[in-house]
Formats: sequence, structure tokens, C-alpha cells
Amino acid sequence: MTRAAFNVIFSEQAARIRDRLPEDRRQLLARGTAALAQDPRTKVSSPISGDENTRSIALTHSLALEYVISDGLLIVLVVHVIDTSQVLFDEA
Repeated sequence: MTRAAFNVIFSEQAARIRDRLPEDRRQLLARGTAALAQDPRTKVSSPISGDENTRSIALTHSLALEYVISDGLLIVLVVHVIDTSQVLFDEA
């Protein structure tokens, strides 16, 4: 039996960041949130609260989310855009 997908909504802050992304990153974000809507507690996400419903996930090497699962909704709270063009330390 297939479980119904969660409805994805964005906080005002997350929506502003989403809307400023270049088209290719917006498409990655859309793909990622669509996958999360099917399985918001995927094994590659991590709980960031004691109740397991507030979580974080790296969608790609440059996009990460913090979100809450509640009453059939997946609420994206924060979109993190990682820019590694300038870093304090190289890993090497």
C-alpha cells in the first residue's frame, strides 16, 4: 500500500530564498521536496528535535533544508544555500 504524499509548504523566509535561486537550483529543490513529500523521515534526514518531527537534510552538496512534519504537511522552515567558492580552510 502506498502512503499519500505530504503537502509541501514553505515558510515566508524559506520561500524568499527559494524564489531567488537560479532555475537549475529551483528545479533541484523541487525534486528534493517532492521526494521528501513521499518519505519525510528518510534515513538520510536527521531529527533536530526530541520529537523526530523537526528535521534537517542535505538535498545536494549545495542545498540543505530544515523542516517540520505536521498533520499531513511538510513545512520547509529554512533553505540553506551553501557556496563553497570561498572557504576559510581547504580540506586537503
